[in-house]
Amino acid sequence: MKFILFILSLSLFCACSPFHQLAKRTEFGSKDGYSSVYNNSIHFESLTYGDFKFATSNKAYKQLKSDTSGIKDILFYGKTINPAYDYYVLLNPVDTTINLHRYESKTLIKNGNRVVMLISFDAPFGDTKFLFNNFNLD
Repeated sequence: MKFILFILSLSLFCACSPFHQLAKRTEFGSKDGYSSVYNNSIHFESLTYGDFKFATSNKAYKQLKSDTSGIKDILFYGKTINPAYDYYVLLNPVDTTINLHRYESKTLIKNGNRVVMLISFDAPFGDTKFLFNNFNLD
């Protein structure tokens, strides 16, 4: 009986995570002088600036973001402080009512996957353009 309660508790804990199960396969590196983010499981790649801090787990996310956004299916989260803004990359998000008055979005669909990038409106126009232009599914 204790084992069953343990399994149920564990499944509830895992189900409450805002991160997609493939987030743990997201990797970070460098390419062409920029930070790169990629996930080979879904053939995703993105370039970003080097001053970002990233999260692919609840623990890292809580260190970067003090409030909860309610956003789910996160592949990774990025945040920078100068200028201060953040962005999310979501994999097959179920919730289509994402708070779009706080974020600009771009969606890519390929091989049955829908990947959505949300960039806060606090981002400078040039940064938003760079992030969206370097957001790829191959």
